[in-house]
Amino acid sequence: MTAVLFAHERPSVARAVCHVLRARGFDVESVRDGEAAARVLASRHFGALVVDVALPGRPGYELVEVARAEQKRAGRGADVVVLVASVFRKTSYKRRPARLYGADDYVELHHLGDMLPDKLDRHLGTRSPKHDEAERVATEAVLDIADARMEAETTDELASLIIADVVLYNGDRIADTRTLAQARTALADDLDVATDLLRQVQQARAETVDAAQAIEAAFTRLMRSMGRREEAG
Repeated sequence: MTAVLFAHERPSVARAVCHVLRARGFDVESVRDGEAAARVLASRHFGALVVDVALPGRPGYELVEVARAEQKRAGRGADVVVLVASVFRKTSYKRRPARLYGADDYVELHHLGDMLPDKLDRHLGTRSPKHDEAERVATEAVLDIADARMEAETTDELASLIIADVVLYNGDRIADTRTLAQARTALADDLDVATDLLRQVQQARAETVDAAQAIEAAFTRLMRSMGRREEAG
């Protein structure tokens, strides 16, 4: 059995994904935050790590490096890394990410049930048996979760999800940036779109939190975790 580590903060997502992957013959372990994922990657070897880009604690982008480093250092970590985009069906990007920050592939949240097993088979060289009913159940469950996620998250959490996707789908534009200011300039248009999206959700909730401030804070946190700093002086 090929071992897969699935890292996502929502237990309902993990249950659906574990259901379909186990039905396809994978041995699946799940964790809910980045620190737990890093500890597990340091303790054993996995055929694949499937990780949410907006995972709390340590974002998915950082865990790509952890998985690779553990593999080289001690034969642990993971051979294949698949990033999970946090996009919502009604606001998803219409383009593929140009760069994956060292990962092998990506899958959008609402396609975890129907596309993830085949992606794993392709990258791992496995031929897991199709299980249409398990995939249908998992797909329906994840679709419901994806559609409800905008309403369920706090403003700060939603800002972090939106920014994680902005960074995933614009990796080519920030690849050569070294500072927060450079990254902010490179993604200026998408950050405006992110702010507008968050503001629309806030209006539906009758919230008064500053959307631009929440997006900027989420962007700064993620960029700092990816090594971007403000230039001194």
